[in-house]
Amino acid sequence: MIAEQLINYMVPPLKPSDDIARAKQWMDEFRVKELPVVDNNKLLGFVSEELLYDENILHTEVGAYPLVGQSCVVSWNSHYYDLLKVQNDHHMDMVAVIKNTEFQGVVLISDILREFAKTAIVNSAGAIVTLQSSLNDYSLSEISRVVEMNGSTLLGANVKPDLDDPSLIEIVLRINHQDVNQIATGLSKSGYKVTSSFNTEDNSFDEKDRFGLLMKFLDP
Repeated sequence: MIAEQLINYMVPPLKPSDDIARAKQWMDEFRVKELPVVDNNKLLGFVSEELLYDENILHTEVGAYPLVGQSCVVSWNSHYYDLLKVQNDHHMDMVAVIKNTEFQGVVLISDILREFAKTAIVNSAGAIVTLQSSLNDYSLSEISRVVEMNGSTLLGANVKPDLDDPSLIEIVLRINHQDVNQIATGLSKSGYKVTSSFNTEDNSFDEKDRFGLLMKFLDP
């Protein structure tokens, strides 16, 4: 899914001439911590809740505030993984979408998470296995081979730096079977350190379960 398909048209942009009362009202109404400020279809940046409620900065119009997130933007055809990266880099709850330099709207991170939670990686029955390895020793094809040799399918994988040892990476696997003992043994023989596994007994996940699996994949 691309950025254009995820635009939340319920969240309106502000104009530089809009008064602060309107900005605060819309933030409360749409439960967001920032809003885009747009002039002639051009994104000027975002005004944040923190700025609006700062008693040391008192202005009557939105455009008078020091705007943030001018580079918190993606192209209309960007994959939603790219949106998540931009959001993480800027620590904002939304990302602006641009097409031919013109502002199209914003994508809320909560909407991206909901879409991701519908994918087979999160929504299928199975297990999550976490591995530890050096980047040089990492081979997705080798991992997939071990999984398939044991009659299972690798639904997805995510790689991120190991928080305890920068020389290593953590690999998070989503496998379609609950019993991963043989898979874990095979991966260990291939040189991967199996650090944890999370098995599920059936596919009747509730929303809390799906969100937990999702965050295991996306946690930076």
